[in-house]
Amino acid sequence: MSTSLLKKMRCLQIVLLALMLNACVAPLLLMSPQGQLMWALLKPLVGLNPNDVGLFEQPLIKDRMKALLGDNYDTTLSLLKTADKIQQEGPLFYLVSSYTPVPLMAEKAGLVWNSDTNQMAVMLMTGGAPLVIAEQLNNQAEKVIPSWPKELADYTDPQKLKQKALEAGANQVQQQLGVSPTELDAAKALATGDVKAAQNAVITTPVTEAATTITAPIVPAEITPPVIPEVKKQ
Repeated sequence: MSTSLLKKMRCLQIVLLALMLNACVAPLLLMSPQGQLMWALLKPLVGLNPNDVGLFEQPLIKDRMKALLGDNYDTTLSLLKTADKIQQEGPLFYLVSSYTPVPLMAEKAGLVWNSDTNQMAVMLMTGGAPLVIAEQLNNQAEKVIPSWPKELADYTDPQKLKQKALEAGANQVQQQLGVSPTELDAAKALATGDVKAAQNAVITTPVTEAATTITAPIVPAEITPPVIPEVKKQ
């Protein structure tokens, strides 16, 4: 291979490397200084456990969360500490709690940072209703509606929230009254207005043995007349 060809290949490699670096740096150049720092902090941590990397102790995260949440900070933090990894979906970096350590305070929490808008938002689920707390930065003239990853988007859909609340209430009734799963399905169908499904659920409900047992009428036993001893004539 000639020296000139080697030089051309090296030059091509350098150009390709420069293009790749430019593609990575370009989004950073469009961000504010704080956004650049957040990107630099979160991007290498995607896929890692937030507790293992001390995410909640980082001033960039801790200070913004405290300013955003106020009295809700402790509750949200206790939930978010159950998250097992930092995730990314497009421009969204987020955490979602895995379980509920304090069910009386809140059921679920999600923390999202949008790299496109440099907006941090939190969603708290309490009693099936979402509480959304989002930053509104000074340089944004209009109110910015938070964007949510797919994992949290269902909690912003009124129809899906209604369904979740219905299922939770029905399950509670089943536990308290000992209703069978089939009867529970019929009740859910009626509650949602699906009459046909309710009818099908009732028709296919298995009839228990107790319901099919027919009690025969009580027939009195045959009465035998008393035996009268024969009296002989003398």
